[in-house]
Parts: sequence; C-alpha cells; structure tokens
Amino acid sequence: MRKITEVICPCCPNECHVLVDETNGNAVTGNGCSNGEAFAIHELTNPKRRVEGEVRVTGGILDRCRVKTDRVIPMETLGNIAQALSELVIKAPVTVSQVLVRDLAGTGANLLACQTIPAAEAESE
Repeated sequence: MRKITEVICPCCPNECHVLVDETNGNAVTGNGCSNGEAFAIHELTNPKRRVEGEVRVTGGILDRCRVKTDRVIPMETLGNIAQALSELVIKAPVTVSQVLVRDLAGTGANLLACQTIPAAEAESE
C-alpha cells in the first residue's frame, strides 16, 4: 500500500504543499525549490522544533517571562521540555538573552530569556 504524506513547507513565502511518497524512497513532488525537498524529508525522518513558552518569575515587576530554546530540539523531547518549563521558577532581575537553564532536559539546548524583567522595588515602610 502506498503511503504519501503532505508537508507544508515554511522555507519561503510560497508555502508549497510538498508530497513525500514514503513507499517510493521518499520521492518528493510539489516543492518549488531544493529547500522544500530537504525540509519535507527531514520533517518525516527527524522532526525538530524550537520551543517557546513562559516561565514563572519571583521578585520582578512581572510574574512571567517569555523564553525560548537557543536551537531546535527533537519532537520526542517536547513532553519533557513542557514539564521542565511548568516547574521552573526564576528570580528577577532577568535580562534578554540571559541563559536561564543550560542543557534543558538533556537536549543540549539552552533556555534563553526573551525579555528583560527588572526586580520589583521593595515597598517603603
């Protein structure tokens, strides 16, 4: 039985609908360029994503900080990453691009702050 998978390629503004025939040696059709072919095959054989999210902050003027990984990570690790982000609490001050966690969940990716969050001023008595 023939297995054909459709992948929408994000490599350029054309967003080609690329078809990969998995029963025919991953033959690719519908791509407008070689980047689309490479993306589609990679997406089927070893999909990866950059992770973005938020983590809790204590002692800052905001209580959440936007974060992202500094590289793409294998899709099968996303559950571990989601768990790690839900448990992570960082202390202000935080600066944009600050490494918050090295080797996040054993993926080799670092978790970076996407914003600056100053410490909250202590209330006067």
